[in-house]
Amino acid sequence: MKRILALLPLLALAACGNSDNTTVDAEGNTITPIVVADAVCRPTPTGRQVTACYLNLVAASDDRLVSIDSPAAALAQIHQTSMEGGMGMMRPIEGGVPLAAGEPVAFSPGANHIMLSGVREPLATGDTVELTLTFEHAPKLVVAATVGQPTEANAGAPAA
Repeated sequence: MKRILALLPLLALAACGNSDNTTVDAEGNTITPIVVADAVCRPTPTGRQVTACYLNLVAASDDRLVSIDSPAAALAQIHQTSMEGGMGMMRPIEGGVPLAAGEPVAFSPGANHIMLSGVREPLATGDTVELTLTFEHAPKLVVAATVGQPTEANAGAPAA
């Protein structure tokens, strides 16, 4: 039974499209430094080369998401949306996003999100987009985000 419970985090990661970023501690326990869920990128109509991606992160220990990369776009950035003078403004987040141990961090519409610019091919609903997340401490993590519209799951935790 213990072995089955230890495999549950791996199964959850596989369902989210993560590459294996697990390690095993001295006692043989599986440790997942970062868990990613609900990764989605908006479709790009023909001619549009910019889109946003959303996901939810939980780190096992304090860490920081420092950058994003994707072969689907010329540039991937961590952005935040804020209201200035009654208008929504998007800006890159310098220095990354802190991840407190065990605290969910949402990248969601109207808040922190991943901006893909120079999208190489149109993204259609049902496609997948590879996102490589780089952290300050945890190993890089490759996530397969589904192309579609964000759901309520993407509005989950407050943005950092």
